[in-house]
Amino acid sequence: MAETERSGGDGEAGARFGRTQKSKGRSQNAEPGSEEAVRGRRLAGLVCLLALGLCAWAQQPVREPVVVEPPVRIGLALSGGAALGFAHIGVLKVLERESIPVVAIAGNSMGSMVGGVYAAGYSAAQIESLALNADWNLLFSSSVPFGAQYLPERQQAQRYVVQLRHRNLVPSLPGGLVPLQNVEFLLMRLLSNIEYHTGFDFDSLPIPYRAVAVDLVSGEKKVLGHGRLEQAIRASSAIPGVFAPERIAGMELVDGGVQQYLPVDPLDSIDANLDLKIAVLTMKHNAETGVSLIDIASRSIDLVSPDDLKRQKELADVLIEPNVDPFTHSDFARAAGLIAAGESAAEAALPRIRELIGARTPVRYRRPIATRPLPVVRSVQFTGLRVTREGTVRKEVQTTPGQYLRFGRLIDDLTRLFHTGLFEEVNYGLEPVPGDSVDVVIEVDERAYGFYSLGVSYDNTDEVALGFEVGQGNLVGSGAGVRAALDVGNPDEARFGITGTRLFRLPFGYRLDGFLGSVDRAYYDSSRWQGDYTVSYRGAVAEAGYILGRDAFFDFGLRAYRAGYLVPPRLMQDSLHPEWIVGPSFRLEASTFRDADFPTAGAASRLEVLSSATLLSGTHQFLRIGYSAQRALPVWSRLLLRPALDVGISLGELAWAEQFRTGGAGFVGFEPDEFTSAQRLVAKFGLDFRLFRLFGQENYPVYLQVMGNVGTFEPWDKLLALSDLPSMLHWGAGAGARVNTPIGPVHLVVAAGDFAKLTERSRPLAFFFSVGREFRYTR
Repeated sequence: MAETERSGGDGEAGARFGRTQKSKGRSQNAEPGSEEAVRGRRLAGLVCLLALGLCAWAQQPVREPVVVEPPVRIGLALSGGAALGFAHIGVLKVLERESIPVVAIAGNSMGSMVGGVYAAGYSAAQIESLALNADWNLLFSSSVPFGAQYLPERQQAQRYVVQLRHRNLVPSLPGGLVPLQNVEFLLMRLLSNIEYHTGFDFDSLPIPYRAVAVDLVSGEKKVLGHGRLEQAIRASSAIPGVFAPERIAGMELVDGGVQQYLPVDPLDSIDANLDLKIAVLTMKHNAETGVSLIDIASRSIDLVSPDDLKRQKELADVLIEPNVDPFTHSDFARAAGLIAAGESAAEAALPRIRELIGARTPVRYRRPIATRPLPVVRSVQFTGLRVTREGTVRKEVQTTPGQYLRFGRLIDDLTRLFHTGLFEEVNYGLEPVPGDSVDVVIEVDERAYGFYSLGVSYDNTDEVALGFEVGQGNLVGSGAGVRAALDVGNPDEARFGITGTRLFRLPFGYRLDGFLGSVDRAYYDSSRWQGDYTVSYRGAVAEAGYILGRDAFFDFGLRAYRAGYLVPPRLMQDSLHPEWIVGPSFRLEASTFRDADFPTAGAASRLEVLSSATLLSGTHQFLRIGYSAQRALPVWSRLLLRPALDVGISLGELAWAEQFRTGGAGFVGFEPDEFTSAQRLVAKFGLDFRLFRLFGQENYPVYLQVMGNVGTFEPWDKLLALSDLPSMLHWGAGAGARVNTPIGPVHLVVAAGDFAKLTERSRPLAFFFSVGREFRYTR
């Protein structure tokens, strides 16, 4: 009987376990047919239940079959427009917020930049942060970031207002008037790792992507879908005549807007099954435009291909047009307003987008980036070096064979190479070799090493001064330069020499100059002007030293020159005789000022020691020590404190040509050269209040100033005796304004000196006005 219970099923046996045990005795005496009867009754019950279920099902209403809508595949096309393209960021923010993902992006010019970075995996918020915080003035300039150059290089770069290049004395213009190298560095840091890990295939990016450019060689439109993403974006952004073309695989690529401003049909090369194409057009519809080169060139591109623009609009299912009429193509400083314009336009388009999507679900296509092992560097090679010796720049490269490739380090190498000033552009390429290794190829485009420089300035003392300099840099590939300079005004001076801040691999500063000139000076007696005299000089100087970091240097030298004097009769009690100053010199200088002629933050100091010895054929035996220091201390967003100190000490018989001269803008309230002395101690203080920024530019602030100074020019032994200290002090106070401009600083000061003193001066008020940078080597 136990076997029979198991054959009926484990579930039934478990459920009837107790009952089976109670009937054990009776079941042994049951009749043979009773078990079949029980089974029959059970089967009949099951049949009845099945019949009832079929009847209930038959009474249910008939339902329509469920149709599953296919998901929606959305593509996004982003137009050009230079700064106007910042509006694309606002559109992306709205699409993200509303959970409307895209599976394909095509971009042109600024649209290629915004779209390419977004396709690489960055969020709209991250791109917005980049747009708002980037220094676009620096990115669209050939300037290097502060602190990237050696101090002497920085000083020389700021000396002249106009600087041009030449090859063999023939003026040479770069491929583009506005360089994009700093933009490339930014894109490299954002994209280099992503490019590598996605195999340089734009279809493998988190969102598949295409950039549109035009090949100047063939005249054809190129839709870029593989290679270096950074280079594709750079090519698509190269406005002809403004930015240099990007060379890729024998092509010279420029802004795709030359043929296609709004790239809708390139979306089909990514995905031929797109259900919804959204196009964002950032184009001005009014006649007003800016006056910058970017404004003029960008506006010209807007008008190039109206027929294609009309066709691309028709291809789009949704056209979003942010209102960019209040802006110009160069309004990079107004990124926030342009982003807001994009958000507003996208929000207005949302009802139409939702209508076209309907009940369907958009495809979410943002694949993660699968990392792959970094390769080992087999070699580091240079290409493009024609003049520069490889040994001159090799020390700038820290990517070394035998190590894993680190893109951050490689980009740092390229940045340092660019900051040497030897190259117009730098980039890199990777050539795979067997064994999971690569050859790193550093691609450089040497600049024209000849240069012309022009300086113009005016002040109410010396009036107009002109400076012209011509030279040749990077002699025999060493980084050294030879130059000839001519200044006309006060002084009139000619110089010829060799100078440099690098000697092959070492940061040695050096200068070998011959000079000839004359300068007019004023003679004062007890603060009363007596007349002018002329100093004629000729001589030479040789200096060599070492660069201390990026903000300081020192040098030792030997200076020898003759000074002669043309003095009107009865101007001085003792006539001045020609003097020879011959002796060693030392200079130590440090500065963290971004602009030496217009400091707004930082500190600067300078120590100069000059000696002359009769043993070396000098007319006098003396030691002259001059020290100056100044600070620019921001104490509020608009307020600036400017303390300064000048100290001059001399031992022996100081030559008249080397006397300390004080006055003018350096000692307010007094005329230039009003104090000519063998000793000097001056303390100065200024307070600047920023009113606004000229043209809205960070580099052009406008300050109101109040200032004061106190000084003494008596011999130190007399000063330390404190016998009549008030009579030995001179003081001045005044007010003025200063503003930085594209042609240099403008400075205006009106001040009074020695007020409340019972002395009679030539003028009760001193007035000083100047425009331009200080380019003169002798003052």
